[in-house]
Amino acid sequence: MSYGAAVNIEPGSLERFFLVQIPLAGSDQQQAGSDYLLSHAGYATVHSPEDHLAMNWSSDCRKIVVRIERNALERHAVSLLGRRPRQPLGFQVGMDLSRAAGRAWSNMAHCVFEELQRAPHLFEAPLIRTQFEQTLMTTLLQWQPNNLQGEGHEHKNKVLPRYVKLAEEYLQAHPEQPITAEMLANLTGVSARSLYSGFQSFLGMSPMRYLRDIRMERVRQDLLDPHKPRSVTEIATHWGFFQLGRFATEYRNRFAEAPRETILKRH
Repeated sequence: MSYGAAVNIEPGSLERFFLVQIPLAGSDQQQAGSDYLLSHAGYATVHSPEDHLAMNWSSDCRKIVVRIERNALERHAVSLLGRRPRQPLGFQVGMDLSRAAGRAWSNMAHCVFEELQRAPHLFEAPLIRTQFEQTLMTTLLQWQPNNLQGEGHEHKNKVLPRYVKLAEEYLQAHPEQPITAEMLANLTGVSARSLYSGFQSFLGMSPMRYLRDIRMERVRQDLLDPHKPRSVTEIATHWGFFQLGRFATEYRNRFAEAPRETILKRH
């Protein structure tokens, strides 16, 4: 969505749906319930049906907007909890896209949107469409802070399993190496499937996504380092990013600026 001009929008309470807004450019000064916040390329928002919403989009503001019907998401929450919750579902408004969970959900929404644009006929199959919908709803409920997360039957262990910690430490120490899931499985002594499940459960992403995030952080460090090359292409490819268009988009989504803008901050 975009308007091409600065606009003020005040829908009030959404009532029948939840709304996730992921800015791609520009900014939006919002009042969401009692919260006042600035949404921009590094900070998305999640609006619950009961909260009053007012927005002030900048003229260059452009967003991916995901509407999820209230009945559908509340039914899905019931299926995950195994019972009806004691209170209406409500989310924390801010979704920080520099954090793993927010970034992962945003990337997933981008992926679904791009596939819809590329091949809309694929989503005509109810089974495929339902799988995408279920994935988006499950991960939103699991990754975005909300008032039902303390109502589950199981207490989630916050201590990382040894094999996850071992793999995490290895990835942090050797991001420049050609690491594979099979290599990590051999290192940790568990199956690749168990390792993937452990990362998803405790870190909110796959081991390869975790590695990609580390490498993206190293790219930024090199772009800011005056002793490193001034070539974005050279630095990006050194860290394994060969699809430069996709890299530039991902970098901007993560850090709210282009790689060349980061280089200009060198001291």
